[in-house]
Amino acid sequence: MAFEGILTINKPANITSYDVIRNIKKIIGKQKIGHAGTLDPFATGILIIAIGKKFTKQLSTYQAMTKTYHFTIQLGIETSTLDPEGDIIAESPITTTYPVNTIKKVLASFKGKTQQTPPAFSAKKINGQRAYKLARQGKNVALEPTTITIHDIDLLHYDDTQQQLECRVTCEKGTYIRSLSRDIAKQLNTVGYTKTLVREAVGNHTLTKAINIDELATHLIKN
Repeated sequence: MAFEGILTINKPANITSYDVIRNIKKIIGKQKIGHAGTLDPFATGILIIAIGKKFTKQLSTYQAMTKTYHFTIQLGIETSTLDPEGDIIAESPITTTYPVNTIKKVLASFKGKTQQTPPAFSAKKINGQRAYKLARQGKNVALEPTTITIHDIDLLHYDDTQQQLECRVTCEKGTYIRSLSRDIAKQLNTVGYTKTLVREAVGNHTLTKAINIDELATHLIKN
């Protein structure tokens, strides 16, 4: 099947970004294919797929686009991967309710250009090796902070019973939401991890026009 172009996929949870590519390859055969910006297995939402040499050359343009994420921070617990898939490595029981204004001030402090240390379980390289591979081996992973840019970050809901913050952020390439959750929790004098994560937009590519995995075959056949 000779399909070439850009696909906006709504990636479901519990599969990798490459699993999406693998599913597409079963339909289109041996065409050149790639994606712009990996989504962690637990995360859902927009995954830009390019099919064909002409379009895979454009992937860097999509990778550089502004992104919007809807995410939930679980306060009081930190995991090794900073997401639900890791082991609990720290707990800090919360016995009080945070004033909403305090939370909003903390979130606002992350707007603009700031320094962020990527998660140990990330694709960053240390002496040529992926950080997550070293972390899986139990080795100490020391990553240097990088400069990130956050345009907007808002509190959507604070569940003071479960101690969870529901937020939305619009940011530039290189921002790790797992690290952001960790750092927001730290500013609130506790620990935390990203419990849920949805990439809602990449540039003007939004979920309203995204293709679900179970619709892929039908979409590619029609086009």
